[in-house]
Amino acid sequence: MERRYQVFVSSTFRDLIDERREVIQALLEMDCLPAGMEMFPAASEDQWSLIRRVIDQSDFYVVIVGGRYGSMSAEGISYTEMEYDYAVESGKPVLGFVHADPGSIPISKSEMDAAARDLLDAFRAKVQTLHVKMYNNAEDLGSKVSRALNIAMKNTASEGWVRGRFAMTPETLAEIAELRAQVSELKLSNELSAAQSKKGAIPEDLASGNDKYEMYANLFYYTKDTVKIGVYSHSPKARQQLAFSVTWNEIFYDVGASLINEASEEDLDAVLDRFALGVIVNGEQGLPKDHGRTHRAEVIKECFDDVLVQLFALGLITHGVKKRSTTDRNKYWSLTSLGQDELMKLRAVKKGEDITR
Repeated sequence: MERRYQVFVSSTFRDLIDERREVIQALLEMDCLPAGMEMFPAASEDQWSLIRRVIDQSDFYVVIVGGRYGSMSAEGISYTEMEYDYAVESGKPVLGFVHADPGSIPISKSEMDAAARDLLDAFRAKVQTLHVKMYNNAEDLGSKVSRALNIAMKNTASEGWVRGRFAMTPETLAEIAELRAQVSELKLSNELSAAQSKKGAIPEDLASGNDKYEMYANLFYYTKDTVKIGVYSHSPKARQQLAFSVTWNEIFYDVGASLINEASEEDLDAVLDRFALGVIVNGEQGLPKDHGRTHRAEVIKECFDDVLVQLFALGLITHGVKKRSTTDRNKYWSLTSLGQDELMKLRAVKKGEDITR
């Protein structure tokens, strides 16, 4: 993956204009990103905070020592030395370049103040405690920076900068897709929760509560004769469609409990079948005359659809939102806030109540 490294160039400025220009040109030819005082924009934050932040963002630190110590902070230390100390303390790879013959530097580019010369000598000695390169002029400095940095880049563990499209590995793209899916799911869930939190009331113009509903189900059973000979488990089952009257509360009493943690339509169908079987077996409409042993009941499709539509219209159930695998093609349903309240009214056990069902 192609990387570009950011290099912070530290030095005094006015006396090393040509040297800095050569170094920056060398960095650009190496596809590096130079950073230094001439690149700093005007900012509201104090200069030293900005300098530290740029050093932190850089992969390499280059310091150039010429004939001047430079402007000093309130602590009496030059900004160049402060930058150098911060880079070393931060663990940045440091490349030092010191003028090979300070005595040959023109007076106009040298320190005239004795105290400043002493500070410069001490700083030059500090830099030379690390591995440094000596340079003679601007052109010589540019070529030596190129060679030293080329070696450093081959041996660095620095992250560097890469174009966004190259940084997008398959793993990163998959992670982003997963995060986007989670955001969409949370957004939908929040919208649903907000909608559910606005508790409504059951519409008065719709059948509900103790209103009656005529349900139809196919009863599959073994005949008396089949049971009598004792081989009913391997015999064909008889079928008869039965009609029975139930209330919407009775339906929701059974169906609602299965929706507390969401349920698929397949699960709801099974719950409604068991509900119908219980009504038929325990009901007053009577079983078929030739009934010997019950096998199962199956609510007809039209009635199953009626139940879903009615409970949805009453505001008791809504579409499920829990995340499931992409291969899961089932439709899911869950209770609304109103549905939860109504279910608690029907099923929650009150103090002193006989809990025998």
